[in-house]
Amino acid sequence: IGLAAQPQRTKYLHTPFDLNIVSPTNHAITLGLPRRIHFLDEPYWPMIGDASKVEVLATARVEGEDRPMIWTFQKGKGRVFASIPGHYTWTHQDPVFRLIALRGLAWAASGPVGRFERLATAEANAR
Repeated sequence: IGLAAQPQRTKYLHTPFDLNIVSPTNHAITLGLPRRIHFLDEPYWPMIGDASKVEVLATARVEGEDRPMIWTFQKGKGRVFASIPGHYTWTHQDPVFRLIALRGLAWAASGPVGRFERLATAEANAR
């Protein structure tokens, strides 16, 4: 999947944090999103793996460093979309998180990225 948590090494914290969309901001998953999105969720860090082999789409500043929070990984025809945010039910009620997750699922399936966008606001709780 590109990057992974490692028991006894990877840390996590229930905390408010800013998810920062990074270059390329024109990636189909993050296109048109605000550059900074505030969440109350659970960042994990550090992840193990070769970060140069993934395309980091969003980071969060944790312990003084920008840590990958959302990324994509491709190998052959296989595609992976990974999101660290999403541990709590309230995160899944957030329409911006839903948009990211639904676009990511569609991207990983090699389908039109906008195919599920109308579901992002269905029964969602806007901030």
